Amino acid sequence: MESKWLAMVLVVLSLGSGLCDGCLEEERFALFQLKPFFEFIDYKFELDLIYYDYLVDEIKESSSNCCEWERVECNPISGRVTHLFLNHSSYKKIHWYLNASLFLPFEEIQNIYLSGNSIAGCVVNQGFERLSLKLDKLENLDLSENHFNHSILASLSELSSLKSLNLAYNIFTGLNPTNGKSIKLYMMQSLSKFKVVLTLFLILLLIDIEMLSKLKNLETLDLSGNSLRNNILSQLDGFASLKSLRLEYCGLKGTLDIQGMFPF
Repeated sequence: MESKWLAMVLVVLSLGSGLCDGCLEEERFALFQLKPFFEFIDYKFELDLIYYDYLVDEIKESSSNCCEWERVECNPISGRVTHLFLNHSSYKKIHWYLNASLFLPFEEIQNIYLSGNSIAGCVVNQGFERLSLKLDKLENLDLSENHFNHSILASLSELSSLKSLNLAYNIFTGLNPTNGKSIKLYMMQSLSKFKVVLTLFLILLLIDIEMLSKLKNLETLDLSGNSLRNNILSQLDGFASLKSLRLEYCGLKGTLDIQGMFPF
């Protein structure tokens, strides 16, 4: 009988030994490389202070184990980072460029949330296409409420494992990106020249949007809050796995016929 209990204890101990007691050192180092851009990545926020009827954020430094940080979630067995919640965590930078290769050490990452960080694009040759080399488990990427434009779409099209892509409230547009004064100047100088420039831009935009159709696993796409106009619909008929499409506040007008355009 004692031998039976001893065997059970050994089994429990062997299972427990597989559990990780902290994040991997290389991933912890990578997180601190992200800290200059996302200031509060290693802090914990608690809404437990009340002054004059207002809730006040209390910022507390977390432990050395990055898996216990509020903005980080890890696989409890491997200790590898699986989720990064970096929303609204870059308060000191405006219109800055992200080095996406900083995420490469997180080989089991499934979700990256970068909403509301005033990111204008990626560093040259360090875009999201770099992540396709190693991050084949990345399923959800949230880039909403930043300053990305159509130039980012080519690099995003390489993330073949993506199932959800949120691009809401950026500066994608179906119009010529030049400002109003430039447009008026073009029209005053040469109306025909303006038409050529506008047509070429719309063709380039069409190619860029269609690049995202390379994401064969993409099920959710959010383009809300971008000035896309009705012509966006003709650019979205190549998304084979799409189940959810959001286009709120995109300037769409009139009656829209989408029958047969999408698989959902």
